[in-house]
Formats: sequence, structure tokens, C-alpha cells
Amino acid sequence: MVGRLSKPTTGENFYYSTGMGISGLLPATAGQDHELYDPTLSAISRLSAIDTVRARIIMAIKLGLLQPGEKLPHVDDMAEAFTVSRSSVIRGLATLQESEIIERKAGRYGGSFVCAEPNIDLDHAVDRFVEDTNLVRSLIDERAVLEAGFVALAVQHLTKGHLAQLESLVQRMRDTTDWAQFRNLDREFHMSIARIASVSRAIPLLQYIHEALDPYFLPYKIEYLYESNEEHQGIINALRDGDSALAATLTVAHVQDLHDSMFIGDAHQPGLSSHTVARPSRPQ
Repeated sequence: MVGRLSKPTTGENFYYSTGMGISGLLPATAGQDHELYDPTLSAISRLSAIDTVRARIIMAIKLGLLQPGEKLPHVDDMAEAFTVSRSSVIRGLATLQESEIIERKAGRYGGSFVCAEPNIDLDHAVDRFVEDTNLVRSLIDERAVLEAGFVALAVQHLTKGHLAQLESLVQRMRDTTDWAQFRNLDREFHMSIARIASVSRAIPLLQYIHEALDPYFLPYKIEYLYESNEEHQGIINALRDGDSALAATLTVAHVQDLHDSMFIGDAHQPGLSSHTVARPSRPQ
């Protein structure tokens, strides 16, 4: 029986259950829900979706990922990238506007922009994100283990059609100028490799981990994302050459870089509550 997956979103319990277990990674539960993560361990589970939107934009501004005067993506793109509803994005932006962190401009070239001098004060929602550092690190490591296995197996099932699909995704990431669209294409790239590996019962677990990490991603500068996309190209080249070991090594390095590029990095970055956070060197 294929596992039943409940999408892990803020304020909801995270569950993954299966009647058979997946390659020993999860115990067989005979149809009972197996709780991967105790929701009480997730500090952001105590936040509303509106607060998560607010916190992620504030952190991006404080870390220099969003600059004064910079235009935010379209509401629909942010909703998809942040895995929240459109209404949550709109209400989150409204609170930021009230706090004089962003401003709205009308007209053909209007939209939401970071204020010239954003009024960013200490925010409890940011603290909740930083409290989840250990959880995020565990999710990154689990994702690296799974994706290394998927990409190694993908070599055995790869077709010209698969390569064309992956190349198309990489090209679309090169062409986009929007971080939200890039995030969606990036997720599709990694899940496509998992599907190529033809281990269907393990795919829901990887999907779960991706969705569990989604709430922690910030709006990255597109230049960072373009650099990470060249790592995608390296993975494709290894797959084309039939080099499963190299493909797995490149994939692990690519995913593990999140330890440094997300807000959980070790380098000192003043300004995020009372904690220390890193400025991204290279995001996913």
C-alpha cells in the first residue's frame, strides 16, 4: 500500500503512514499513522500562515536578500513558493505595509516594494524560525540521503526523454528572473529525478521532506539561484555519462550546502532576534 501523506503546513500535524514501511526507513505500521515529527518540536507550528509570510520577508530583508526599493514577486508566485494560500500572502503583506516595512505602488509597474528605510524591529515570528534550527538541519540531512539514492538509481532507468526533461527544467531556471518561480522549478527538478529512479514507494517520503522544508526557505537573490542551477547541470552531466557515484556525490554536496545557505548557517549574522544567523553563500 502506498503511504498516505498529509501535507506539512504551519499549524498542522506532520504525518506519514504506510502499511509496509519504506526500505527500512520507516517502521511498518499496519495502517496506523506513523508520526515522523512531533509537531511540538516545530516552533513555527505555533505561527499562523500570515506570520510565516511576514517572518520570511523580514528575515530576507535583514539578511540582505531583499534590498530597499526591491519589488516583491506577484502574490500568486509567493503563495506557491511559500506553500500558503493567496489570502495569507495578501494579509501578511498588509501587516508589513502597516509596519512600514513594504509599500504598495499603483500603476502599470506597481506592486509591493521594500521600503527605502524598512522599519524592522524585533519580531516574535522570526524567533520561532530560529528555534527550529536543529529540525531544519535534520531535514536537510534526510533529504541528502534520499536524493543520493534516487539519483544513483536513476542512472539505470535514464532515457533520452528523461534527459530532455531535466535539461528543459534547468533552462527554465536559467530564464526566470523570479525567485518564487525558480523554487517551483527547482522542486520539480529534484522530484523528477526521484520519479526516474522508479522506486515509487519511497517518493512520498521525499515529497514529505521537501514540503517540511518549504516553510523555512527565504526569498533568495536570483544570482544565488543561478549559481546553484549550474550544480543541477553538473548532476545531469553525470547522469548522461552513466556515473552514478559522481551523480550521488554532486547531489549530496548540492543539498548539504543548505546547511550554510539557509538562515541556520553558522557564520555570525547580526540582526535576527537574539540569535546568530548566516548570510547565504549559495542557496539551493
